[in-house]
Amino acid sequence: MKYGRMIAIVISAICIILLISSYLTWKSRLEHVKAGTKTIHSTQIELTEKEDVILPKKEESVALSRTIVENSIKNADKKVQNLLLNRLDAGAKVQLLIVGSSSMEEGAPGYASLLNNALTDTYGDFVETTVLPFDGTSKQFIEGNMADLDWEKGYDLILLEPFTLNNNGKVKIEDEQKHIIAIKDKALEEVSDAVIVLQPSYPIYNANFYLVQIRSLKNFSATNAYPYINHWSAWPDTTDSRLKSLLTEDQRPNSEGAKVWASPLITYFTGK
Repeated sequence: MKYGRMIAIVISAICIILLISSYLTWKSRLEHVKAGTKTIHSTQIELTEKEDVILPKKEESVALSRTIVENSIKNADKKVQNLLLNRLDAGAKVQLLIVGSSSMEEGAPGYASLLNNALTDTYGDFVETTVLPFDGTSKQFIEGNMADLDWEKGYDLILLEPFTLNNNGKVKIEDEQKHIIAIKDKALEEVSDAVIVLQPSYPIYNANFYLVQIRSLKNFSATNAYPYINHWSAWPDTTDSRLKSLLTEDQRPNSEGAKVWASPLITYFTGK
């Protein structure tokens, strides 16, 4: 009996040892698995952080491409095209001066504002516009206000309405042409490749000698190689009563007249 009891005790001890050994082995494996899981999770976080660092940042503004500019100036004269592309290649902005009679403000908004908005939509800040309306003749402008301009700003491009309607009956055609040359010479003093683009004043109903002035301006432009925007082609003829609907009672552009005037200018400078 004692011998049998001893055997039972030994067997029980062996079982207990085996159970303890199995438990310790299981626990060791469990800790290993947990450690492995923790390592994988840590690696995933590290990779995520690295990806966040190397992700490209979204650019706040897109550079104006040469293709966009080329397509936008397709209707402009070669001189204007070359000027804008040269400034683009040089990484410089274009300084545009719009100068002419106070009719550029008529229509609320006037053609100058409409054109400026279109230029901004097309070129962003590549083209910076200065607007100078003057309620007087070209002679008065040359003798007075021209000197007040900040010419040191360096105007690359000048859109000039040479006060032709204001000059009617007050300034000779030949003198108006001299005034155009004076403005051009002043611009070239600051910018050697500056370009002057001429445009006529707006048409009026039943015009008489004014038509002679406009023809003379157009001929002067062609003879002296000035780019010329003939926006009159967008208006009804001066003998057409429909022209009255685009002018106020005192024959100034109304809101619709300003749009008609602006349209050819926008097409010339932006291709739209």
